[in-house]
Amino acid sequence: MNTCPKIFQNKKVLIVDDEESIRRTLQSIFEDSGFQVFLAKDGDDAIKQVDNVNPDLVFLDIWMPGKDGLEVMEILKKSHKDLPIIMISGHATIATAVKATQEGAFDFIEKPLDLDLILNTVTKALNSKEGSVDNDVKLENRSINNIAFKNMTMKGKKIPQRTLKASAVLYGLGLHSGTKTGIILEPLPANSGIHFEGITEETVIPAYVDYVCSTGFATTLKLGDKQVATIEHIMSALSAYRITNLLIKCNGEVPVMDGSSNDFCELFEKTGIVEQEGDWYEIKINETIKIEDGKKSLTIEPADTPSLKYVLDYPEPLGRQEVEFPINDSSIYKKEIATARTFGFVKDINMLQDNGLAQGGKFNNFVLYGNQGPINSELHFKDEAARHKVLDAMGDLYLLGRPICGKITAIMTGHGDNFKMIKLLKEKLDKEI
Repeated sequence: MNTCPKIFQNKKVLIVDDEESIRRTLQSIFEDSGFQVFLAKDGDDAIKQVDNVNPDLVFLDIWMPGKDGLEVMEILKKSHKDLPIIMISGHATIATAVKATQEGAFDFIEKPLDLDLILNTVTKALNSKEGSVDNDVKLENRSINNIAFKNMTMKGKKIPQRTLKASAVLYGLGLHSGTKTGIILEPLPANSGIHFEGITEETVIPAYVDYVCSTGFATTLKLGDKQVATIEHIMSALSAYRITNLLIKCNGEVPVMDGSSNDFCELFEKTGIVEQEGDWYEIKINETIKIEDGKKSLTIEPADTPSLKYVLDYPEPLGRQEVEFPINDSSIYKKEIATARTFGFVKDINMLQDNGLAQGGKFNNFVLYGNQGPINSELHFKDEAARHKVLDAMGDLYLLGRPICGKITAIMTGHGDNFKMIKLLKEKLDKEI
């Protein structure tokens, strides 16, 4: 029998599922945990029981005959807007999970149901309903590794930690996987760091250099058998807005949106950002650090103000492009960098797709160059390609968990070069201990 936390005692839960076996399984779990349990086999029955029983929590199946779970939730939220509803399903897509969260579900759990995950989610939901901050619960129930806060060597200026004011969701398409995907962003307390996890499971991958497993055409993190790809655009926006603590839930790949980081910036600003207590420092560069590989080079020099210069030198139609921006001002970032889109070349598309990449490349989520120039879109900037390289570099370099205070100069570099630099910087940080 499960231990019964005080928060569960005498609470009422309504279980709504058209499968009797699921209803009985959940009934047993909740009764063992001290709940009063009520059962409903369809949406109409659930709506009546909520009015009569006034439950503290609803477990609601998405796919049912008659009214489906999303329809039922919409009706319930009109008259019981603060009622926590946890959606469950055995065959929902990522789109369904994100839509459920967008429309008011507290969380989404995939069948087959896991006991620990159920009880963890219920604890969070009840804490949330009673006005308790549930971020501590998130930490207790996940193996959060706040690795970025454990090594504060090479201290520069102390700056506030930040997280989002509330949870937020965004839905889109994976650039390389080509699958429908989305993200759910959840605030975390100070000294947590930035982490990725799946929509319906709790393997947490820190957004940190130690977990980078691939830098081919995108940056991918991996822990055990779980991985998340194409993280550089959202990491770039997090860097610009100096967000330090956040849980990013997605399945396998961050959505590409329009190929830039602008939608992430819009989401942060719409949701709101709050400052948090806790030590957090820029990485102060005290000596010039440089890596070279043929015509490519990446240099970081001491400077009082962080900046990033990128030099791109391709054959026409791109030609030579050179841009430089301060990288500690979110307003400049949003105006000058965030809308710069990822780009590719017609001659490379078949090769990429033959290797399982660019499966989600559409005419509206990247700039495609032919021999005469872009063939699918007007450029946002004449030097948009170089600006996007700045965007990518900011995201990759933020995988140290702290912003770099230095003058960064990148010439013809990519994700692999950025990774080499942060590995080198990590070694220097470790030597300072």
